[in-house]
Amino acid sequence: MDTHNNINILVAEKALELLKKTLESTRFEGVWKKKDALQITDSMKSDIMAIKFSYAEKDSISEITAPIKDKITKLQSALGEGWSSNFLSNAKKENKTTTKMAIGRIIFSMNTLYFLDRRLKQDNKYGVDTFVGKVLSVSKASDSLLICNVDIKRAITVLTNDMTIKEGDVVAVSILPPKEFYGQVSEGMFCGINGVLRIQGEIGAGADIPTEGYKETMNMVQDFLKH
Repeated sequence: MDTHNNINILVAEKALELLKKTLESTRFEGVWKKKDALQITDSMKSDIMAIKFSYAEKDSISEITAPIKDKITKLQSALGEGWSSNFLSNAKKENKTTTKMAIGRIIFSMNTLYFLDRRLKQDNKYGVDTFVGKVLSVSKASDSLLICNVDIKRAITVLTNDMTIKEGDVVAVSILPPKEFYGQVSEGMFCGINGVLRIQGEIGAGADIPTEGYKETMNMVQDFLKH
């Protein structure tokens, strides 16, 4: 396997950079072990490099990615039990959106790193996970933007400009670095071909959609890798 140029490893490498930057720059209100969290994050750089230059075959992917899984578990402990809820509830009103963004970046980064082995084994060509999601609720962020709460076996928020989305729709949603619109944080993007795709499948399972449905996902991934 060409691990040196594999997009899943390149995205994981960038996610680690985002994780470190977020932990360094965000002032979370609450008790957490920042020094330990940063040390754990720093130590993962060598793990990513070992994977990148391993040229490993699929049957050994679980073994070489195990150290990262272990460190993500330790990082969660350093952040503290219920860390995301605690950080958000303790944030001052004027810092709520900034805190939401930081939490979103940490969650995206940790999930991207933790599940790297799965994407490598599946020959994922896009570098991020795309799941079957069910729209639980829809509200307006503006006249041209909807806020959707989506179940992918965990609750995420997705903002979309497709005004046809409604509660109960089953869609393909790619998990991407979070973006902020109108004070709301979007954790992913609905896949589509001339509009959002309505699909079938088990909620939280990997989405099976045509390649052209990933066009905007790939644009977002390439933009993430460039910056």
